[in-house]
Amino acid sequence: MSDHEQTEPVMDGATEATNHEKLHGLIEQVDQDHAGEGAGAMADHLRDRMDETGVEDEEAGDTED
Repeated sequence: MSDHEQTEPVMDGATEATNHEKLHGLIEQVDQDHAGEGAGAMADHLRDRMDETGVEDEEAGDTED
């Protein structure tokens, strides 16, 4: 077992993922982990996870529909 702190996703290929893909993955994780706690708690946790992993927020014009 390693004694270093996990600061990025550990799934295969995660380090090659784009920022958009990483952000999408974090959103899915937070949604599953905190769905019953309300939007405020989910948003707080998502911001924390983004800071921890270095994933950047996207501007509204940067997203695809």
